[in-house]
Amino acid sequence: MFKYVLLIAFLASVCAVEDDAHAHVMRDYKKNDAHGHFEYGYEVTNGIGGEESGDQKSVHGEFHFTTKDGTPVKVTYTADENGYHPQGDVIPTAPPTPPAILRALEYIKNHPRVDKDKEYHKH
Repeated sequence: MFKYVLLIAFLASVCAVEDDAHAHVMRDYKKNDAHGHFEYGYEVTNGIGGEESGDQKSVHGEFHFTTKDGTPVKVTYTADENGYHPQGDVIPTAPPTPPAILRALEYIKNHPRVDKDKEYHKH
């Protein structure tokens, strides 16, 4: 029985590798117009794909794939004059700022530093 489980696991892993090795593009498109607008997308038989559209000022899009352990991953994004802004479950997020740090920042904001040397020379 154990031999059969090992054989099935081996065959499953070989098939997974074979899927990537024999993957091909199922869908691929590109569109451009005379005004700087564009759009493109692709889809591969192994589950990798993406789409993007935009113009000379901003773009938005998404890409997706499945990890080797079967976890689906999808990232959406925009990019504009303010930078690149990805969103998705795989994008790490910063932990919340501790309350003591927030209080210290508020104190600094409300109590600007006074340079005593400059104050002395003004008088």
